[in-house]
Amino acid sequence: MPEPIVLRFRDANGESRELPVTLDAAGAEAAEKFERIRATPGVHLLLAGDRDYAVSVVFPIEVHVARALDDLRGKAVRVVFEGRTPVRRRVREVAAAPFAMEEAVPTPLDLTAGLPGAPPLWLLPDGAFSTSPDFAPAGLDAGLALVTAARWISSRRTTTFERLFPPSAFHPDEPLRPERLTAKGARGMLEQLRGALGAAAVSSEVAVKDPLGAAQVRSAALTVLSHLVATALHDDSFREIAAEAAAEMFALVDAEHGDTAQPALRSHAIKLLSLRAPALEAAARERARELVRGLLRDAPPYAELGGPYRFAMCSDPEFHEGECAILISKYGFREIEPPADAPRSPVRYRDYRVLEAPFRNASGGAVQVFARGARPVDENLEMAEAGFAGLFVNRHAQLGAYDMRAASSTVRQAGYKIMMNAQCAGLTTRFAITHVFPDADIYSSWDSTYFRTDAAGKVNASEGIDCFVALLQGMCAGETHAQIEARVRAAQWHHPQAKFPGFSQFVGPGNPLVAARFQDVNRDGRADLYDGFLDFTIAEIAENLRASLTPKDPGVRPSQIGGEAATGLGWAAGSMNRVTQYSDIWAGLPAQTELFYIFNSGGFYSHEEPPADVPGGLSGERIGALPAVCRYVRGGGGPADLQVDVMFHAWLSHAGKEMKRLLCAADAMWRAFDAGLLSGNGLDTPEGRRGALLLTLAGLLEFPADQNFIDGLWSMALDALRLPPISRTLVRNCIDETDHDASNYYGSKRGLRQLLGDLGKSDPLALAQLESDDPKIGRAKEIEGLPQEAGARA
Repeated sequence: MPEPIVLRFRDANGESRELPVTLDAAGAEAAEKFERIRATPGVHLLLAGDRDYAVSVVFPIEVHVARALDDLRGKAVRVVFEGRTPVRRRVREVAAAPFAMEEAVPTPLDLTAGLPGAPPLWLLPDGAFSTSPDFAPAGLDAGLALVTAARWISSRRTTTFERLFPPSAFHPDEPLRPERLTAKGARGMLEQLRGALGAAAVSSEVAVKDPLGAAQVRSAALTVLSHLVATALHDDSFREIAAEAAAEMFALVDAEHGDTAQPALRSHAIKLLSLRAPALEAAARERARELVRGLLRDAPPYAELGGPYRFAMCSDPEFHEGECAILISKYGFREIEPPADAPRSPVRYRDYRVLEAPFRNASGGAVQVFARGARPVDENLEMAEAGFAGLFVNRHAQLGAYDMRAASSTVRQAGYKIMMNAQCAGLTTRFAITHVFPDADIYSSWDSTYFRTDAAGKVNASEGIDCFVALLQGMCAGETHAQIEARVRAAQWHHPQAKFPGFSQFVGPGNPLVAARFQDVNRDGRADLYDGFLDFTIAEIAENLRASLTPKDPGVRPSQIGGEAATGLGWAAGSMNRVTQYSDIWAGLPAQTELFYIFNSGGFYSHEEPPADVPGGLSGERIGALPAVCRYVRGGGGPADLQVDVMFHAWLSHAGKEMKRLLCAADAMWRAFDAGLLSGNGLDTPEGRRGALLLTLAGLLEFPADQNFIDGLWSMALDALRLPPISRTLVRNCIDETDHDASNYYGSKRGLRQLLGDLGKSDPLALAQLESDDPKIGRAKEIEGLPQEAGARA
């Protein structure tokens, strides 16, 4: 039999496929050979080009493969011969004669083989999950296997059950394995899921005795159901199974009520249904949309807000007086004495200026703004005052440093609150704001919020004030959040992002997609929209900056990590959204991707449960041993059509948020280089890429702190990234006032040229190291001290 070669093509869903085929004939003999074998069992193709090929698919052949090949007539494919550059051909003919198609997994499959310490997970021939190859657990006994399966599923983003083994995390040079779940196996899996859901139902005796334990089983089953639904996008034979799995998901949503229910699980099921909408039938898609709308508070609870509407306005002292003047001169507010029953300022020596609007609310009550100068550490204090209906915050972001301070607030919300945050790149802080005030209706700025000043430096025009007044007017008209957001959109100033439909400078609760990307219900460091498994066994892991690069077993599975560790990962993802907006080096991302907040917190992983489907990286690298991994996912929807999961190693989850930001940024930049997303403008040389990374790191360290402390972080990061000990002062001096005026706070093409020139003069040895052909320089070291074998944890 001829040696197999590889046929590479894209299926109807745009998914890249590789299929082993044998070469039957080439050149002038190809057409004749194809005619002779087309009636023989199997699938045969005639490929046309400057040299024709007749090829046959290697047995066993699966049903979905035969169907995909039948759709290739007239389309281009690539033929990959070992040791040669792939050649392009067009499919002229496809012939499929009767043959025995592969319809079942013949033997148990070890899904976690090759991952030392990973919990055992087997896929049995009947489609059931198990912790052993010898038996198929049913009912509640399947809980452990389903939880393990849910975590296994959550490690991947671009593959479903049509490909059980994506490229090896430990040996990416190995060829792809062909195993998959068939439609027949999927039916057996569905029966196992139904049994587990029934045993752990909200109304079951188990749920009464152990509500969280039962919810954990339901949540795991939900994850697997969602994966079954998604597989229909890649394999048409799953359409019927997907419809049944979706029905089970809807049934879970309907049943998740009562004392033993978990509202977060119901919410998560609805979000997963929304995410899987392309694979649902039309009626199911519409029902999913209705459920999503039901998750959102449609409008402020006006019935609870009787009497005057009182709002606190806590602005940076630089903005305070000017904004008050704008309310008076532009919008007709008048200054009044503080009412006797009004709240007092929580900050000494900063009394309120009380301004009353020229319009009234729907019940005839006054609309009053209590304005004071504020700092990040005290700007949220009014959230604890029940007398206020809302809070408007307007200040600088200081490259995220002020946001970090504000989000450390321990204030507890009292009563209903509507909160508007106006600052630079405000969506980067939404992830943290929702942690602090999960019950508030939040309007957060998307892009920078603009303002103008007079000759004396006093603010005399403010986009934030214009949009805040629009919000007040919408509330007084009794509008829904969708209507308020539309009103605010009409008041916003011009932004580059406005070129795509629906852009809103202030994103409110009526915008479900953005909210889901920046919310984390169970606080596991993974944004809800991409959280395949909602784990109910979260552990609070504290950060320890000094031990940031010392690996430590967290004692729990990666999906169970919460607390400061998870919040810090959210900050790392948010920081990347800020970096890409404020550096013309990153402006090279395609289709102005840098404007659209493509970075999302993707949770934690480990050497036992490494992330799958990760493009880029060094040949032979052990992804599961890297400190940080950023997974670029194309086809993510939205104007950018690109999303990035920012992930971190569980054994370094205790690392300080400052170190998380640096290591995540480094991996994000290198994988963007690897994928061809960043190139040109000096970025096609080793020294250009490493220099751009140094500028990004230096920008991330520009926050108010002791400079010796920051230099210590810089040294730690350079060592972890195999970079020479270059002076931070030299690098940060290459981000000058010219760059600041152009909003290039994390480096620029101009600054990159200066950096390489300055290094050549002051430290030619360091420059020589940056110019080295060694591909490891600038990339993170694998974590040392990880055990070869680790005990499996439930």
